[in-house]
Amino acid sequence: MDMFSIAGLRKSVRNFTKKSFDENTKNEILDFFTKCEMLDENIKTEVKLFDKKDLPKEAEENGGYNGFLIEAPYYIAIYSEKKTCFIENAGYMGESIIFKLTSMGIDSCWITLKQDYVIKQPENEMRMTGLIAAGYGEKFKNPKIINKMIWGKGYDNLKVINIDTDNKARKEVTEIVYMNEYGNNITMDELASSGIEEGFYAARHAPSALNRQPWRFILDNEFVVLVIKKDEYTNIYEAKIDAGAVMFNFAAVITERVFKIKWIVEEPEKEYKIPNDCAIAAYCHI
Repeated sequence: MDMFSIAGLRKSVRNFTKKSFDENTKNEILDFFTKCEMLDENIKTEVKLFDKKDLPKEAEENGGYNGFLIEAPYYIAIYSEKKTCFIENAGYMGESIIFKLTSMGIDSCWITLKQDYVIKQPENEMRMTGLIAAGYGEKFKNPKIINKMIWGKGYDNLKVINIDTDNKARKEVTEIVYMNEYGNNITMDELASSGIEEGFYAARHAPSALNRQPWRFILDNEFVVLVIKKDEYTNIYEAKIDAGAVMFNFAAVITERVFKIKWIVEEPEKEYKIPNDCAIAAYCHI
């Protein structure tokens, strides 16, 4: 299955059956862990697959929206050393793994980790940087939970908000791609003539914390600039995971359909009239 098709099929599933992977399936997943794409190959990483009963206590204590871990038969943990863009790299790797799972008919969902747990570990220690629930999904949706609750204080502190997560709720590609500077929405003709429109359509399907869809792109001649909108509901860790995931979606399709690209996780020299509630996450040469 090609990357563009997988991007359209991948979805976040939060309700899983108890069906187990057979040995061949499990071995195929484990084998892929050594092949998954990385944003920066100089960052030391390790990926592990856990049955639910073997999930480390650190994941149970630090994973999940507002302290409530998604129940799944399997979990995939990405461990990383702390280096520049190590969180974005985990998002990139994890999305590569999710594309593989999707091609195998396996459902998945990113699980957020406590920001302090990821960032404040000792510099020389590997730490769990990404966590993904995996298995075979049920056929119904559930609401998102959003609030400012204190960890471990229970449902009395929850604010439940229903947010539609169907593809119909996703922003149009012309809403997330700008020409030359921020806010100058691309036209359909400009998009079609760019030669990389499929990359933007694939990016449109990327996951984001609470489905806020914070990514924006600026197409500037031979450069594509990734901008992330700040959000009152999400933190720096979640924004960096989102950035890594959307970078993979774009790069996977462009690399397969056009040419290999490499994201540079820093700001370009040029100014793009970025508003105060946004920040440039990376850029690539096309």
